[in-house]
Amino acid sequence: MNSQFSSGNPKIFAVIGLIFAIFSFLFSIVPCIGFYAIGPSIMSIVFCGVSFLGLKQKNQNTGVSTAGLIVGMIAISIGIFQYYKYKTVFDAKAEIENSLNNIEGQVLDTIEKKALKHVKEKIEKEIENDSIEKIKSDSISQ
Repeated sequence: MNSQFSSGNPKIFAVIGLIFAIFSFLFSIVPCIGFYAIGPSIMSIVFCGVSFLGLKQKNQNTGVSTAGLIVGMIAISIGIFQYYKYKTVFDAKAEIENSLNNIEGQVLDTIEKKALKHVKEKIEKEIENDSIEKIKSDSISQ
């Protein structure tokens, strides 16, 4: 299997990969959203890996490719760490929100029942006071 790059310069891939790796690293250290750097890190590893193989076949310097691979691996490691670290935080937050929504629903139901009971008692009392029997008894006593 003698595959060589017939056209193109693997150094360009190394530079592109290193740029992606640096971007990924800087993005991966941002708390709570650093796990989004996993995608660009994978791209940087692919670019640097392709350029590393091409430069190795041409017996050229692989320093930029190696640096891109190392920085990309560090960025993907930090991104994966943040994913697992903050996944528990986001799950706990969702559980707390669900609990609060359930409690809010129960409290509103209780308040609504008590308010309806109070209104019903007031209406019954007003109806009792305004009944025809009450009017008749008042008119007879006068």
